[in-house]
Amino acid sequence: MINRDYSPFCHEGARYSAEYIALPTGVELLTVVFSPEEPTENTSVLFIPGLVSIIENFRETLKELTRTHKVVYVETREKRSARLNGSHLFTIEEITSDIVCLAEMKFPDGVPFIIVGYSLGATVAAESFSKMKTRPEAIILIEPNVSFPFSRGLRLLSKLAPYMYKPLKPFLKWYMRTFVINLDEDKEMYHIYCRNIDTAVPERLGAAVRQLSPYRMSECLHKISVPSMVVVTSKDGLHNHDEGAEIARQVKGSFYLDMADNSRTHSAEMALEIEKFISSLAQRQAQEDLISQDTSSLPS
Repeated sequence: MINRDYSPFCHEGARYSAEYIALPTGVELLTVVFSPEEPTENTSVLFIPGLVSIIENFRETLKELTRTHKVVYVETREKRSARLNGSHLFTIEEITSDIVCLAEMKFPDGVPFIIVGYSLGATVAAESFSKMKTRPEAIILIEPNVSFPFSRGLRLLSKLAPYMYKPLKPFLKWYMRTFVINLDEDKEMYHIYCRNIDTAVPERLGAAVRQLSPYRMSECLHKISVPSMVVVTSKDGLHNHDEGAEIARQVKGSFYLDMADNSRTHSAEMALEIEKFISSLAQRQAQEDLISQDTSSLPS
């Protein structure tokens, strides 16, 4: 996969390099680094997709984002691209450990970055913050989860995934479009879901369903001490809009944005919202610097 052409996922003229990062946790994660055509001082972005989500789902977002920002796109351990040496778990704790290690390797002390996470990636981003030695300057949580309430039936089926996944795929797609996803309001979510289940590794997906189910987000949100944005999709049948709103309430000073559906959160519009948020941070810092300069000249 490191020899793949990733140019369709970055802005025209931008460069990319793909590599496997060997982590102390014993896994190797595929990481693609996109760099803008012109050198820039803009803050880099650590981009973490959702559960078994593939890069095709973020084509338009990445193309716009890489116009002005360096983007480190990382595929988490449950994805087909990950190299697992031995037996590994797919819990939030283990995936978080991967991201903490990778962030410290890619962004050593003094290298500014922000984290953008989708769904599972957003949950992991929130859990990672307090564990990182070098903290991101901001966190953007898109469709975050405080839990993964897979049904009992799905958890039972997940045990059979290594043997029955292929014949079950048409049923899974039918079930999602019939009972879970409103095609009239969020058709893009259905397309994303279909791409994900077509490329997922049955054994890893089945294990992830079972091991993510007990998770409940607890104290990590109160530990986030940097500017943050929480993005929800109120028309999305898979992600709980109320959970996203509750996350925004618990993260002190967070900016809350409802983009309604996945066609918007996976488009160039999402990248523009990310860029707008980053720009607001830079303006805020410039204002604080001016205030600091003004006060330093006051007589003591």
